[in-house]
Amino acid sequence: MKFAIRDDDVSFFTKPEDLEKVYDKIWEKCPISFAVIPFIKGMVSPMIPEKFWNDKKYFPIGDNSDLVSYLKEKIKEKKISIMLHGYSHEDRDSEYEFENNNFEDLYEKIKKGKEYLENLFETEINVFVPPHNTISKEGIKAVIRAKLNLAVIPSFYFNKRPWNLNTLKVFLERRMFKIRHKVEPPFVLDFVDHKEVKCFPLTPLVSFEFLKENFDIAYRFDGVFCLVTHYWEFDAKMKKEPSKTQKEVFEQFYDYVVQKKITFISINELLK
Repeated sequence: MKFAIRDDDVSFFTKPEDLEKVYDKIWEKCPISFAVIPFIKGMVSPMIPEKFWNDKKYFPIGDNSDLVSYLKEKIKEKKISIMLHGYSHEDRDSEYEFENNNFEDLYEKIKKGKEYLENLFETEINVFVPPHNTISKEGIKAVIRAKLNLAVIPSFYFNKRPWNLNTLKVFLERRMFKIRHKVEPPFVLDFVDHKEVKCFPLTPLVSFEFLKENFDIAYRFDGVFCLVTHYWEFDAKMKKEPSKTQKEVFEQFYDYVVQKKITFISINELLK
């Protein structure tokens, strides 16, 4: 079985010590796949310092030289990998960044963001993570045109993704597996022109039992389990267990996982 950790929202505002505090012991064994925002927009968000909430300009991650140097060193040590996480993570008119249907706009954002991060970090990027895990049909087309894979599985409704014979094949195989085993297939989905993998969230709303149940399913089928979380949320109290922080649940789950016979892998490697 393969196990990966995805952490979203690394940006200009990220401090190296914040990542070190969370992962310094983890990435010795398990590489962390960071979903990086190339040009984050100032906005009201817990991942952005409050003094920048009303600042409407864009902040290129390259302007944070300390963070860039730190991440480049971790890439060389093979402790982390970089994925593209949107363009600016900006929501417009109550619509998430990659939820709109303007193909050319979405493709240009992906193309520019990918090239910028690849040049900045001197590494290949082959995975796209849509902000809020939400992407439109045209967004998926843009991802495919940019020769990227998805660390999320969008809806299989006909108006939510492009369809062809490969999509139909994956859809039918997925449906048959669920009918036979009563669970979603815990594997990478291969559409030939791109790949997709499901990620399970760890947020203050999620319990250890939820993660354990889904991990056990993946383990039973010798499949894949990708955990997704946010480094900036680790001090938050869990909603169902206020006595615990998100970091404590993360550590509890990780301690459970490492007892199993698994292969730790980055999402970039997983989807190659």
